[in-house]
Amino acid sequence: MTRVQLFAFILQTQIGIAVLSVPYDLHKDAGADGWISVLVAGAIVQAILFAYVLLCKRFPKQNLFDFTPIIIGQWLGKVVNAAYTAHFLLTTSLIILLEMTFVEMWILPFTNPWLVLVANCIVCTYLAKEPIRVIARYNVLITFLIIVMLGIMMTSFRSMDYRYLLPIGQSGWSGVIAGAKSSFLSFLGFEVLLVLSGDVRSEGKSFMPPLLWANGLATFFFLLIVLVSYLNFSQEALDFIPQPVPYYLNGISLPFLERLDLLFLSIWLVKVTATQISYFYCAGKGLSQLFHLRDHAKAVYFIVPLVCALGFFWRSEARVKHLGKIVEYESYVILGLPIVLLLLAWLLGKRGQVTV
Repeated sequence: MTRVQLFAFILQTQIGIAVLSVPYDLHKDAGADGWISVLVAGAIVQAILFAYVLLCKRFPKQNLFDFTPIIIGQWLGKVVNAAYTAHFLLTTSLIILLEMTFVEMWILPFTNPWLVLVANCIVCTYLAKEPIRVIARYNVLITFLIIVMLGIMMTSFRSMDYRYLLPIGQSGWSGVIAGAKSSFLSFLGFEVLLVLSGDVRSEGKSFMPPLLWANGLATFFFLLIVLVSYLNFSQEALDFIPQPVPYYLNGISLPFLERLDLLFLSIWLVKVTATQISYFYCAGKGLSQLFHLRDHAKAVYFIVPLVCALGFFWRSEARVKHLGKIVEYESYVILGLPIVLLLLAWLLGKRGQVTV
């Protein structure tokens, strides 16, 4: 995988399910200052990525599942690897549940959910079982869709009112930090770097720049989504709009296109599927490592139908919220563990062997 493909892989994984609801989530915690929280969260992710790169550079040609046992031992390393595999599975399970909810609400309200689920399962299995270079090429191919989504969001300026953002700083630093905490989870996806690092052909160059560019573009994307929502809806109105992005687009009608929201959501589905494929691939790599399988495809054939089927039977609002809380709390631990591993590797002098 090249550095350009790494850029596309991280970017496509980060921009996914949170696109529709991140303005509402930020509004609940930070009010009109939610856009500042996005910038803070993006800066924090940049710092975390820097630590991840330092860790991966100590173990060239190896990924998280390879170097964790080297740092903390075989037994504890398997426990950590199992935790990361569970994280990838839990996250993609939540994504599937939220996707089905949004599809039923905005796109296909009268379609049997099983049909949506089966189509999702087929696409994810078809791509997640492939080698990393195939998935990376797919992510590069659909990168242009981000530009299309941004263009759709900027089709109307008439209803925007900058006064909805004033006064800046009204929520205080406590509100901004609370918003950064909630928006931080919208940036999930950058942690797949730990699984991809061993497959990156950097040719002697650092793969830090493509990571920073990917996260920077993701930060800009979320910032624009939040600003457009805040400029079109007052804070009082946002209390009653859990998905402000499609609600805003639903009110725009072009001479040649009536339902702009459906076009946006159709593209959004492709992006969400790319995020799922990335997580399924990482979960498959983790399971193949834990059970000593020669190919991650065998694990993918098992976990994709299982996760999709379990997601269908877990379709209740209370259960989705419960799973969301589980993913939120375990993500903070999972995202912080590599920093602990980096410190241990440095203190213990652990390094990987460079293979030619």
